[in-house]
Amino acid sequence: MIGEPWKHAIDPKIARASLATCVYRDARREVRVGDVVALLKAAGQRVWVVGGACRDWLLGEPLRDLDLAVDRPLAEAHALLRAAYPDIDPVLRRSERFGTLRWGGGGAPGLMDLNILRSARDIQGGDVWTTTFVARADLREDALARDFSVNALYYPCDEEGVLIDPLRSGLDDVRHKVLRLVSDPLMLSATFVTTLRVAQFLCRGYTPAPSTLEYLYRCADRDVQGMGDRLLRWIPNHVGADADLLSAFRERLDAYARESASRDVLDRAFARLAASPPAG
Repeated sequence: MIGEPWKHAIDPKIARASLATCVYRDARREVRVGDVVALLKAAGQRVWVVGGACRDWLLGEPLRDLDLAVDRPLAEAHALLRAAYPDIDPVLRRSERFGTLRWGGGGAPGLMDLNILRSARDIQGGDVWTTTFVARADLREDALARDFSVNALYYPCDEEGVLIDPLRSGLDDVRHKVLRLVSDPLMLSATFVTTLRVAQFLCRGYTPAPSTLEYLYRCADRDVQGMGDRLLRWIPNHVGADADLLSAFRERLDAYARESASRDVLDRAFARLAASPPAG
């Protein structure tokens, strides 16, 4: 701890190593995460490493992904990349509504996601997938738009050696591998993926907090049935193709989604995935 209860010290060498990850490579150049951070900062944007990378740093685990959050509209960040690298535009995935841009390629070992800071107050029509989020500047609001405390950690790229825990529970939950839901109720009611995300983390050895268990008992059937055939896209993208992991994931869903309609959805999705398994 370094003075304020929501700030904690972290070895800056860990962050530097992640920022040195190459996310684009061709015969003429290598672009590293740190290059993108420097570009955005020079234009007056604030930049944070957020979510899974911070969690994995604390656990000493290999990075699964590297997400940057910014406090300005996504279009501004993309325009800066286009101006800095006018002959390339390696956008792999983009969501204007959600404010997310996946950038990189050319044989580079890493990928990078740029995200705006969000607020659940932007949700329109009770559905996160039809909502257009606007860029925010409040870390606490962004944390409450995320799912778990262990994903609501921020490394400010203008303040080396500091990890910010705006909800003051993420650091302890990472240390003890506790899965605690922190989403604003507006966010929880506007999406169906929460049960799937819980099952995903339970497969990684996390223990659900009492409030997380209460959510599962109350909403697992709603989430599974609400996802429906969208499971066919979500599972390969987020769980993968490993047969043992898929079996463990299904087992955890079965433990909480108990209605016959939920079983029908899961049987249909897993049968179709088995018949046409995802690559990799």
